[in-house]
Amino acid sequence: AVANTWWAANIAVDAVRPRFAPVDTWPDDTSIAKALDAAFAEGATNFVDIGDLNASYKGQRIYRADYSIGLAAHAAIEPMTATAKLDGDQLQLWIATQAPGRARLAAAEAIGLSPDQVIVHATQVGGSFGRKYETEIAGEVALLAQKLKRPVQLTWSRPEDMMQDRFRPAAKAKMTARIAPARIDGWGATIAMPASMAEFRARLFDGKDAATAQASHAATADGLSLGSAVLPYGIPNIRIDHAPADIGIPTGRMRGGYDALSVFFTECFVDELAELSGVEPFSFRMGMLGGNARLAFCLSQAASLGGWEGGAQGTGQGLSCHAMLGGHIAILAEARVGDDQRVRVSKLVAVADVGRTAHPDIVRQQIEGGLLFGMATATGNAVRIKRGIASPQRLGHIGLPRLAECPEIIVEVIRSKESSGGVSDLAAAAVAPAIANALHAGSGRRFRSLPLSPVNP
Repeated sequence: AVANTWWAANIAVDAVRPRFAPVDTWPDDTSIAKALDAAFAEGATNFVDIGDLNASYKGQRIYRADYSIGLAAHAAIEPMTATAKLDGDQLQLWIATQAPGRARLAAAEAIGLSPDQVIVHATQVGGSFGRKYETEIAGEVALLAQKLKRPVQLTWSRPEDMMQDRFRPAAKAKMTARIAPARIDGWGATIAMPASMAEFRARLFDGKDAATAQASHAATADGLSLGSAVLPYGIPNIRIDHAPADIGIPTGRMRGGYDALSVFFTECFVDELAELSGVEPFSFRMGMLGGNARLAFCLSQAASLGGWEGGAQGTGQGLSCHAMLGGHIAILAEARVGDDQRVRVSKLVAVADVGRTAHPDIVRQQIEGGLLFGMATATGNAVRIKRGIASPQRLGHIGLPRLAECPEIIVEVIRSKESSGGVSDLAAAAVAPAIANALHAGSGRRFRSLPLSPVNP
């Protein structure tokens, strides 16, 4: 449908009432859950093997817990959009993208040009969080400009953008541990999830379409998809495995990276083990951070700034800490379940050491933004798949926190002479387990699923 305005074109498409049929079967919530469970049964590939976990476990009491994470939407403010103008054998492309080189190639391949015949004007992105690494719209708008022989602007509608998202993948984890006095002696994790990073690389670097990239890596064991699954704690015996799962839906990278999955499993389970050992969560963590002085200092500062009360029942306080890409962060959260059965976060305290910083205010803004992004993903509405269709399809339906629902935020950035580390993903990855641990301290119930909701198991 072609029109002089986006609105008219969109109404025309709706009037056509297109119908779609699956090539094979419809993916849905049930099939995704079954695929993750089947991955455990089909075997896993080891990526981290430190010490001797079997010897640590032999004849000892082993603690176990299962965790799960659902699909998560990028929900960027600006949906996918691009403008193309073809003059003879030269195409100009205006596109909001995090991968201009790949967008250039996609447009050139779509209409039979060489890449040097395509000029890309990379515009401001208008929100992405990883969404605009995807470049299929570049080929679409190039084809339209070629066929219509006039400049064309293509904008996906909000439902189209939400339904065709490359979601952060769903995952399940089977965690095991052996506790020595006041510390963890053995740690095992088997994580079932798609080889999402391998899919992402196939689209970004090899130009594969989403369906081909997903299908070709459905059985691929991929350590990069596990994020920083290695704990920052001094645990002598660790084993971490990946069980690749074919969930039938293309997945991608989101702010927080795949650490947002692994750190939820890790920091929630650490909190459970602290309770089982009879040691309050702050002291339990500090006792294992002797080899990571920077993270230990962040944790002690966060506890001090947040007025840590020991994590006892009724305090509604939870902790988490994480290190990734040379950055270190500790978070204290205060949260509860409201009368409307939604999770309410009243306070977030973050202390970060990211090495040398050229502009501390920008670092602070990145931490604040990451806290809110991670909180929204952790407490918002779940992405559901029914007969192959994803929902919610509107920003107003995904449960984003409004200004009145945003917590008090305290951020401290540690002055450091160490090498500069990553910032933008740091808080987004680490905040969810702090909130989950706070909910346990307020209600006595363990929240082992994301998004956090009283109706989730």
